[in-house]
Amino acid sequence: MKPMSLEFTLIKVDLKRVWITCILFPLLGTMMSIRSEAFSSKHLSESLVRLFGSVTMSNWMYWLMFCFGYVVLLQIIWKTRDKSFEYKLWILLRDTTSYTMARLLVGVLFTLVYVLAAFLIASVFGLCVSHMAFSFDRSLVLMFVCIAVNLYWHASVWMLLKVHATNHLANAIILALFFVGVKRPMAFVPLYYSMVDLLRGGPMLWSALFVELLLIGVFGYLTIKRVKNADYI
Repeated sequence: MKPMSLEFTLIKVDLKRVWITCILFPLLGTMMSIRSEAFSSKHLSESLVRLFGSVTMSNWMYWLMFCFGYVVLLQIIWKTRDKSFEYKLWILLRDTTSYTMARLLVGVLFTLVYVLAAFLIASVFGLCVSHMAFSFDRSLVLMFVCIAVNLYWHASVWMLLKVHATNHLANAIILALFFVGVKRPMAFVPLYYSMVDLLRGGPMLWSALFVELLLIGVFGYLTIKRVKNADYI
């Protein structure tokens, strides 16, 4: 069995928990923000831009719930499996690198699913609860990409900390980064670089995306190297 197919087979056990997480936390965040400025718009695209464009006084609770849900998702898709089970897998596969890369790629897929679920849930509430007129803005695609890349940047840091230290330390640091990013969206905080409204487009935005993707590649390489040398996740 190929590593990617094996990873999906193992995740099937927790697939119900994955879907509940992808729906529950964006849903709770949306419900808490339903009376905010974002849902006072007349057009859906304007509402989504207000909600996902940057952290403000009116939507910070949404972002806090959204980020916390993502950390919960990481616990499920990248959970530590029994060591003896993983040793048997590595003996069978004879390739820890492919196995680790498969786990990282699965993280990319479910990050996209999580962000997409957040956009869809907010859209449903906007159309059905706030009775907004449907509209679409191309900037929403850019927001989706920026948020997904930034979340996965945090996930790659989380995995790197996990394999070099412990799961608890990884959780503490990433939750702290998210909390500071939500409460103080400043340029020195990583979450800032998913905020399209703050970056205002242009060279700074594309530079931020390039640097984040580059760092994701570096963190992924260091993770694979650590697993290969230490023989554990």
